[in-house]
Amino acid sequence: MRAIIFPVAILLLPALAAASAPGTQDGASALPGWMAGCWIADYGEGRQSEECWTRPRGAMMIGSGHMFRGARSLSFEHMRIARETDGLVFIAQPGGAAATRFTLEPAEAQDAPGPRISFVNARHDYPQRVTYWLEDGRLQARIAMLDGSRAMHWRFRRTDAARD
Repeated sequence: MRAIIFPVAILLLPALAAASAPGTQDGASALPGWMAGCWIADYGEGRQSEECWTRPRGAMMIGSGHMFRGARSLSFEHMRIARETDGLVFIAQPGGAAATRFTLEPAEAQDAPGPRISFVNARHDYPQRVTYWLEDGRLQARIAMLDGSRAMHWRFRRTDAARD
């Protein structure tokens, strides 16, 4: 019996590895690897906003945001998108404040083609929805209330953070 179990186990290893490999999770738990990299938005008068996201590793992606004008920092934010038992969550810490958690919005509520991900927290004062999507090779970010009011929108272009 032992002689049969060992070869069967060897045959199953590739299938088990594929089932646990990144990118094979279902849509509700797959980390948005398409966001990985550094992105920058220009606002004129020297004001810029940079957002950088790590590639999916383990159960999360780590993000940082930095708004600046020349040599002056205007604001910063620590972020992460994590895969938890109940699905993906977005956790934001603007200015190093206490963490605010947003849960993944159901896909049917996200009405756009292409890569898109949206998180909500109806109990948060502002924002209540955080959405990211790719459009024409640019990372787009939008924060707003659940009803769409008080919206802010960023249009990032990919950048090489080491050179810019």
